[in-house]
Amino acid sequence: MASTKLRYLVCLILLHTWTSESHGEDFQMSVYEKPGQQNVLEFLLQAVNKLRPGSSLRPSAEIVFDVQLQGNGQVVKPTNPIIYDIVNVNKGNGYNHTTGKFIVPMCGLYFFSYSSLPTRGTTTDVQLMKNEKEVSLIHSVLPKNSAQLSMRNIILELHKGDEVWVQLITGSLWSDRGSLSFQGFLLGQ
Repeated sequence: MASTKLRYLVCLILLHTWTSESHGEDFQMSVYEKPGQQNVLEFLLQAVNKLRPGSSLRPSAEIVFDVQLQGNGQVVKPTNPIIYDIVNVNKGNGYNHTTGKFIVPMCGLYFFSYSSLPTRGTTTDVQLMKNEKEVSLIHSVLPKNSAQLSMRNIILELHKGDEVWVQLITGSLWSDRGSLSFQGFLLGQ
């Protein structure tokens, strides 16, 4: 039963990601103007709450983080890791705002989400790293004068002390009004 609910949750996550990426609009200016726009963590918490009855699959209130890069319209150049300076939530103190890394405080299955907003017309690679190895990538090749906000989600089985972070290896990113974010939470043990 839990595996069926996990499949539904993954489908909801993919549907939310697909709909936010496929509007065909210039997201660099319009993503924040949409009424009712919510961040991925809020969406996932709502989805998991719908699945909650009789399920052990739910985010743990013990370990949850949601961070953003303030930026104020700055361009981010390749950096390892990206250090998110706005900490909205950091229950369990897994996210280190000095290093930009999430250090796993407890073994278990974790959900992560991160975003990329390349500067107009650039080729960009943003990676999610686990212990010095790439586990996820957002690769963008954009035509001149175009931009697109992309988000990527992943579920990882992690051990205490593992480190997870986001890095920009190619291109440049636009950082304004929370466009660059990194979230994660413990799904279960």
